[in-house]
Amino acid sequence: MAANDRRRRAYGSTPGKVVDGNLARRLERELERSGQMAPDEYYVRRKESRADKLSQRRKEVKASIRPAQKLEPAAVIGFGVVGVLLTLLVLCYVRLNAISREIVDMKTQIGQLETERVSLLTRYEQAFDLATVKTAAEAAGMSQPSDSQITYIELPGQDNAVAYSEPEEGLLEVLTGALREGASVLTAYFR
Repeated sequence: MAANDRRRRAYGSTPGKVVDGNLARRLERELERSGQMAPDEYYVRRKESRADKLSQRRKEVKASIRPAQKLEPAAVIGFGVVGVLLTLLVLCYVRLNAISREIVDMKTQIGQLETERVSLLTRYEQAFDLATVKTAAEAAGMSQPSDSQITYIELPGQDNAVAYSEPEEGLLEVLTGALREGASVLTAYFR
């Protein structure tokens, strides 16, 4: 029962009781900000003694001086791998930039070739236009042949052709020929 009374007094669930802990600090800060409570009125600061200053200085010096730490081999290897990967990444970006530049050049070349193809196709169609051919033939003195100028020739014999081929080589001859050709290619490569 006494423990419950202490808790109630300590945490103060009812107004007018003592408030302890973070809630008390928060309330004090709110009062300070609002101007209702001046910090100097409620807090009496004690003066720092020479011993306090020296101990504070020792703490600062101790915090500023660190013992030398060992360099872990795994950390060195990790930094090396990261460095290599960053270098490779930069090289990949350079290559990507070069490829992009080549693509732009090829697109402009494709545009020029497309224009040239259209002009050549137009010239080709004009060259094989029947009216143009007829006009050019008449200008050269040509004319259509008459029926009396056409002659048909009939040849005796059958309509067939005979193709002669070389005799087939054996499997052994084909393999030796392929090996010789491969050897000649290898010797030419390593020269």
